[in-house]
Amino acid sequence: MRKRGYIRRLWIFQAASDLAAVAASYITTYLIRLHSEWGESFFTLVNRTFGFREAGDIGEDLTFFYFSSAPRIIAIAGLTLIFIYALLGLYPGRRFLRPRADSWNIAAANAAALAAFFAYFYLRRNVFHPRSFFILLIFFNVFFTILFRSFCETFLAWLRRRFKCDTVPAVLFGTGRTTEMIKEFVGTFMPHGILIAAEVPFDNTVSFEEQVARLEKTMIEEKAGMLISTEPELQPECIMSLLALTDRLSTSAKILSRHLSVIPMRARQPTDFFKGVPMVHFESRPPGASYPATWRAASIVTGWIAFILALPFMVAIALLVRLTSRGPAIFSQERIGCEGKTFTMYKFRTMYDQADEMRELLDEFNEAGGALFKIRNDPRVTPVGRFLRRFSLDELPQLYNVARGDMVWVGPRPLPSRDFGKYEHQWQYGRLSGMPGLTCFWQISGRSDMDFTSMCLLDIYYLRNRNWIMDMSILLRTFWAVIFAKGAY
Repeated sequence: MRKRGYIRRLWIFQAASDLAAVAASYITTYLIRLHSEWGESFFTLVNRTFGFREAGDIGEDLTFFYFSSAPRIIAIAGLTLIFIYALLGLYPGRRFLRPRADSWNIAAANAAALAAFFAYFYLRRNVFHPRSFFILLIFFNVFFTILFRSFCETFLAWLRRRFKCDTVPAVLFGTGRTTEMIKEFVGTFMPHGILIAAEVPFDNTVSFEEQVARLEKTMIEEKAGMLISTEPELQPECIMSLLALTDRLSTSAKILSRHLSVIPMRARQPTDFFKGVPMVHFESRPPGASYPATWRAASIVTGWIAFILALPFMVAIALLVRLTSRGPAIFSQERIGCEGKTFTMYKFRTMYDQADEMRELLDEFNEAGGALFKIRNDPRVTPVGRFLRRFSLDELPQLYNVARGDMVWVGPRPLPSRDFGKYEHQWQYGRLSGMPGLTCFWQISGRSDMDFTSMCLLDIYYLRNRNWIMDMSILLRTFWAVIFAKGAY
């Protein structure tokens, strides 16, 4: 397909707007706090009212410092806020059709940045800088960020309509009232430059393979950059066929389906909703080579650091396991990794010795279904093992797998080799297209309370949309889930 003319990294414009907002806030704060008589009087009154140390005259040295250090302070504050904005999903690109209400998240991000600055001052025992300066800076920054983002979006919308640039032709796939509603919505608002270039009606009188072939032909003819599917009852098998098509054409997809409800409901990933049905965005690329290689290298380095730091704690757990039940402290098992390659994964033993021999007798009690085997009150688990599982401490030896390069920090959880043939549908093997990880959406979405089909959908969603911000978000949420033992048994 010919190269399409739209901005791939739309977030750059938003980040530039946010940095400009920080600069505007700094200049405004500098003028009011340091070069305004009423500003000085106001803060003196506030300090007297609440019993704080009076601000008074800051002095020429500090005034000159804030003038000469402006670029450095703006850069530090700007990068800190951009990082927090990214973690809160404030750079979505073309992920959503509907407009988002981001004001609350912007205010929350600025409050978090202010808390970080104050914590830094406290740890450094810094009483040189007036706290009122940074409070006022953050106050103005919330206002300017919302204002500048609005200007940026309005300007981009004007450019798209006036010069027809940064437009994304999309093919609409579906029939019915929901399809017409989405078509009218996109045609009216042209969100983020998305426009309907062609329609392919859903036809249940022919095979889905024929419909996909028709879609592929239309998308090539229209040089489409996006597929929008609007059939709310679309089955997972059909969804995967559409994703395979967009992989071949290197286009993104927005798919409306009730079967994708696990993504917003369990994984808490923000999505559009139309008539109560989620429309999930899938990124355009099959995973590129550079990102996994970079992340794998970073995982190996940080894996060794984490393994060495955790080693004394792991020795104590190993002794506890050995002293409370017969058998080795470490349990090793062959697991299936990327593209079906096998590797040996390590865990602390949480079951009685020879527990694997009882597995076939317990298959009928499996609560997860498919290739995932989970029993809430597994009789094979030792008392110590139950505690280790509850707080995921049995997974600590997998830091060695990360250090060796068998696994990465975030990726689909590897399943035992013996369960490889128990996948219920061919599309579920798509979860093996990425490196296995210590944690993923399954770990933070209920883990043992989730069925196998839902786990596969979450893994495939992750593999299509992964980026370093998503990885960091999953790691932070994993820490929270482990601390409160959510969904583990």
